[in-house]
Amino acid sequence: MPNPFIHEASKSESRLFGEVVQALAVALIFNIVVYFLFIIPSQVDGPSMMPNLLDKELLFANKTPSWFSGSPATIKQLGWDYQRGDIVIFDFLNMVLVKRVIGVPGDRIMINNDGDVYLNGTLLYEPFLPAGLTTLFPQASERAFEPGQEFTVPEDKFFVMGDHRDNSKDSRFSEVGFIPRTKIKGVVFFRFYPLDKIGTISRPAAK
Repeated sequence: MPNPFIHEASKSESRLFGEVVQALAVALIFNIVVYFLFIIPSQVDGPSMMPNLLDKELLFANKTPSWFSGSPATIKQLGWDYQRGDIVIFDFLNMVLVKRVIGVPGDRIMINNDGDVYLNGTLLYEPFLPAGLTTLFPQASERAFEPGQEFTVPEDKFFVMGDHRDNSKDSRFSEVGFIPRTKIKGVVFFRFYPLDKIGTISRPAAK
């Protein structure tokens, strides 16, 4: 005579297995949606962000702000606009560069002969830079501006520099210049390789 308890246990195990599979499928779909809609992976290429980011490190960037690149008013209203101190990834020619936002639209910037960076008339607080580091100028033929020349960041564009100021091609170079909002792909928020340095990356606190 069949044992009804065994039959019920079998049905229970089958139902549990089905629920686990469904939960895993939902979790997988959720992660795929999050990945494609909100996150973009990137790799540091070269020494331009040393010592904070090293060559070949792997990063995640939040690409939510890029959804509204054609509507600056909306992105500002939502509070998602790119801020000074953000590390961003952006398209440049056939490459994706990783740099730090130094100036936002409307900011006045001046770099003097000593390499001191002034933002809106005040010496810029840059706690992410190594002590004693100097912001050098490109060769005269490659400069986007001259030492001591104050300039204003245009509307919907950003002024960016690498943290390794003597080895970074960035907005100081006329070839790069100001970065249009539409070229920025996302804001770096997480480093997932190497494993001993895994963790979040945030903009430095304002002074």
